[in-house]
Amino acid sequence: MKHAVFWSGLEASVNGVLSFIGAFIVARLIGPAELGVGASVVSVHVLLWIAANSLFADAIVQQSSPGPTTQHSAFWGSAAAGCVFALLQAAAGWPLAAILADHRLTLMSGVLALPLPLVGAAGAVQGLLVRERRYRALAIRTMAGQSMSMVVGVAAAFSGAGAWALVFQQCAGATAGAAVLMASMGRLPAPCGNWRDIARLLRVGLPLTGSTLLQHARYRLFAVLIGGVAGTAALGQIHMSFRLVDSIRELAFTALWRLMLPILSQRQTDREALRQQVDRLLAFSSLCMLPLAVAMAASVGPLVGWLLGPDWAASTDGCFPLIGLMVVLVLTFPSGVALVAQGRAAYTLFGNCGATAATLAGVLLLRPSQPLHAMLVWVGAQLCVMPYALWVNGRALGWSPLRPLRAGAPALILSSLALLAAIVVPDLAGLPRSPPELLATRLLTGVVVCGAGMMAAWGCRYFPIARSRCPPMTTAVIAAARSARAAPWRSLRSTNLARNAAIPPPARS
Repeated sequence: MKHAVFWSGLEASVNGVLSFIGAFIVARLIGPAELGVGASVVSVHVLLWIAANSLFADAIVQQSSPGPTTQHSAFWGSAAAGCVFALLQAAAGWPLAAILADHRLTLMSGVLALPLPLVGAAGAVQGLLVRERRYRALAIRTMAGQSMSMVVGVAAAFSGAGAWALVFQQCAGATAGAAVLMASMGRLPAPCGNWRDIARLLRVGLPLTGSTLLQHARYRLFAVLIGGVAGTAALGQIHMSFRLVDSIRELAFTALWRLMLPILSQRQTDREALRQQVDRLLAFSSLCMLPLAVAMAASVGPLVGWLLGPDWAASTDGCFPLIGLMVVLVLTFPSGVALVAQGRAAYTLFGNCGATAATLAGVLLLRPSQPLHAMLVWVGAQLCVMPYALWVNGRALGWSPLRPLRAGAPALILSSLALLAAIVVPDLAGLPRSPPELLATRLLTGVVVCGAGMMAAWGCRYFPIARSRCPPMTTAVIAAARSARAAPWRSLRSTNLARNAAIPPPARS
């Protein structure tokens, strides 16, 4: 399992870095207005890409023992679904062109429809790879697709393609990633299928895909409405805010989903074991993700001012509400995965329906024109359904609504202290205010505070006297560190120790 964690972490890290670099370079070269035009049509493609990629993937992971006929049926059914999504993508060009008054969107939508049949076929392959824990092949797929996407997008932006740079970037990444997955398959499955197998997979896959689609469709619909209300320039600023925060969050959450879903699905019938795994996974994921949120909050302002210039300053204001929402989602993520592992994806679908309705109503009623106002509408709509999500997740685990968040509290407190120090220390010390120096100072301060907290927790683990004198807050941090160290993929070591302890010592002659 260590290899799975390594490859999943490498996939998320490389993908996040390449996506971050590509977004900055393309945005700097084409400007906010062209970025808004390209983002509108790419948003539709990303939505359909998610549907084609995940319709059968998670359903295959949850099957107890899918036979060859089921696997072949999933492959050809997913490929057929990709063809349907390609037709929908091509047809979306006309309404987009009418809404944004840009005739280029019709042809852009047709170009983006080309890779969707291949993406659909590769979605079933992805489910088989996740089921077999072949995270190396998945990481290679993501890194190859993201690398090709960045190279093509930057080259098109340098050549003066404008909004077409985003289209070429998305098309190249989707095609390259799907091609790598198909190559890992070796050969095509037999051209056969069973409608009963497809129906059984769809009973699991449709609610999951519907929930995922609504979750991602909220932003795509949000972007289209913002483009009509505030114009393409404001849409470009808002799109950059999402690229700076949500793209990194989605990459990390995808890696965590692939690790957590098989672990929790194996324990879906044992509630006590499921509870223990949720606590351990939350302790581990919060110690990884919340310091990342601190780094993003401390660095986004200086980084945007340094790399993009003052024209993109409005996008910085929209990042902070998204980072706060990211913290909340990190704390609720393991219990949400446990809900899906128990086969209760419909509850997640209902929550996403409510969030989507609240988002659309907020945009139409408030008509925000500034990135910060738009982000507050987005975050407020998500927080409106958060009590429902907490209640559903807690009920599935037999806990109170707030109990599933307890294991993440120590990392939240430590990360809050690190963020406060990263913002206050440079001001109190009177350090230079140039963007590169401010960026370096904030990151260094946050790393020092987080590192000191981690070292204190691990140090108290090995010194009983220090542990006995630790205040309650430090004791909570120690508990989180221990839970993270006792992650589910290290349970084999505990099993071996227990087995060795049960062996009697050899008799003396």
